[in-house]
Amino acid sequence: MKGIWIAVAAIVVAAVVVGGAAGYVLMTEDDEVESLRLATTTSTYDSGLLDYILPVFENETNCKIDVIAVGSGQAIELGKNGDVDVLLVHSPAAEKDFVAAGYGESRTLVMYNNFVIVGPSADPLNTENAKNASEAFQKIYDNGTAGLAKFVSRADNSGTHSKELTVWSTLGYNKTLVAAFPSSWYIQSGQGMGAVLDMCEELDAYTLSDDATYYQRMDENIIPHLNMTYSGDSALFNQYSVIPVNSTIHAHVNHTLAAAFKNWLVSEAGQDLIASYEKYGHQLFFPNATPQTARVASLLIDESMDVGEGVTRGWNSFRVLRWTDSFPFHAVH
Repeated sequence: MKGIWIAVAAIVVAAVVVGGAAGYVLMTEDDEVESLRLATTTSTYDSGLLDYILPVFENETNCKIDVIAVGSGQAIELGKNGDVDVLLVHSPAAEKDFVAAGYGESRTLVMYNNFVIVGPSADPLNTENAKNASEAFQKIYDNGTAGLAKFVSRADNSGTHSKELTVWSTLGYNKTLVAAFPSSWYIQSGQGMGAVLDMCEELDAYTLSDDATYYQRMDENIIPHLNMTYSGDSALFNQYSVIPVNSTIHAHVNHTLAAAFKNWLVSEAGQDLIASYEKYGHQLFFPNATPQTARVASLLIDESMDVGEGVTRGWNSFRVLRWTDSFPFHAVH
C-alpha cells in the first residue's frame, strides 16, 4: 500500500473510540494523493484480507485508503456521522436500517464466509456433536454456570456480536439477560475478533468467530491450542456488504471514490482477488456480488429468520448447492 500502515492498537499515534470501544486505525503517510475513508469490521483486518486487496485498488486509482477497523455497529455509526466515505460490514439488519434511514446510498453484497464456534482443541463440552448452534450454546451455558467452561464475547456491537446474541435468543436469553451472565464464565471483552481468539487461547475458552480470522490465527500459529469445534449450521452464514455513505446527507464525503471502490469490489477483478486469498490451506472469503451468487445467498438464508428456522429451512439448500456444484458455494462441516 502507499505509505505505511499503522495499527494504533499497537502504536499510539491516534485513537478512534465509538460507543466506548476502541478499534484499529490504519493510516498512510502520503497526503498528496486522493484519500478514501473506509470503516470496516475487525475481521476483514484481522484476517489479513485488507492488506491483500487494498493495495491493488490504491495502485489502480492512485489513491490511499485510510481504514478504521471496528465492530460493524461502530462502523455504521461512523457512517451516520459522516466520518467515513464507505462501509464494508457484516451486520445485515443494521445495514438495511442504515440505508433505509438515508445514511447509505445502497447496500451491495460483496462476499461471505461462515461463523463457527471455536474452543479448546479437546472440546471438553463436545460441541462438535451438537445438532445446531443453539444446542452448542446450551452446552456452553450449562457448563459455564457450573463453573466448567468459559465463553469470551465480542460484546462490541459488531456483526459477530449480533450473531451471537441471535443464537442466545433462541434459548430464551435476550440482550439484557445475556449482558447479565456472570463474568466468572461469560467474559464481555469489547475487543475485536483477533484479540478475542487470543484471549480464548489463554483462558481455554469458547467463542463465536468468523472462520477467516480463525484460519488466519491458525496459519500464524497464534492459537495452537484452539480448534473449530462446531460448524455447519446454515444460520451461521456470514454476509459482507459494501455501502457508500450518502453524499446528499454528508456532502463532504468522497462520493466519487467511494463509488469507484464499490464498483471495483464487485467487479470480476475484485471478486477474483477476494476468492484468491487463502490462509491455513483454506479460502477465507467467497465472492457473491454477481447476480447468480447473490441470488443463492438470499435463497440460502432469510436474514430475518432466527437460528432455529435456519436449521430447518436453510440446511437442505445449503447442502444441495454444495453437492450439485451448480453454484460456487461453500459449506463448512
